[in-house]
Amino acid sequence: MTPVDQDRRKPALSRRQVLGMGALAGLGLACYGDLNSRRIQVERRELRLPQWDADGVKVAVLADVHLDDEGVVALTQQAVELALKEKPDILVHLGDFTSTGLANYYPFISKAFEALRDTTIPKLAILGNHDKLAYGQKDLISTIESTGWNVLVNKRVEVQGITISGVDDPLRGKPDWSVVRESGASKSYISLVHEPDYVDQNSSNVSLQLSGHSHGGQICLPGGFSVHTPKGARNFIKGFYSGAAVPLYVSRGIGTVGPKFRLFCPPEVSILTLRSG
Repeated sequence: MTPVDQDRRKPALSRRQVLGMGALAGLGLACYGDLNSRRIQVERRELRLPQWDADGVKVAVLADVHLDDEGVVALTQQAVELALKEKPDILVHLGDFTSTGLANYYPFISKAFEALRDTTIPKLAILGNHDKLAYGQKDLISTIESTGWNVLVNKRVEVQGITISGVDDPLRGKPDWSVVRESGASKSYISLVHEPDYVDQNSSNVSLQLSGHSHGGQICLPGGFSVHTPKGARNFIKGFYSGAAVPLYVSRGIGTVGPKFRLFCPPEVSILTLRSG
């Protein structure tokens, strides 16, 4: 019998075997995705900005923690620890502290950011589209600020010679872009906007926009290519976009929405060193 004849006699895989192999592959991806969602990457980036005087300032960025269970609380505590270990000059959070805005999740906020209460680092935050689902916005903001964050809702502040503004969420809030365009801002100007695709609404004197919302795609193909991103993050998904209307950095964030896992898209703590030029 020739080798060709022998090959012809090999039985084909049955439908059950094919389905079993597919199920195993799916289980493997799910396990990898679950593991991926709990391995925070510290993204250290040096960004050169055409309009920037405060050379060398280090900004730690958190985003999209979506605190809705104890597991995410522990992950957020880890993210805070990683951020503080980098000894940043400023710490920012780009919104979506919660997934639903329901008051029964507020204790998770208090617990997740407990380590920040005794720090003297300036801590600035904005609200995201999920935070705007809260019935009592004042109560939510009060809970967030009790952990040391200064929540900017259509508000601008000066920190260490740097202007930092935060607009209300463009999708579900009432953003007032005039706060960004007010005169008297420093040349070093950071604008916090939850959804990155609204970068063209910013003033041309803004040095850098920081955004979240996209989760980097959350469930991606190998190489980190996103399969789907939400409205407001279709054009700018993750990383640094020097050629946007104003320079823009988009964080992959910490938490998840929908499936409780990430695929080829790990959570991120961003450590951005901002350079002149």
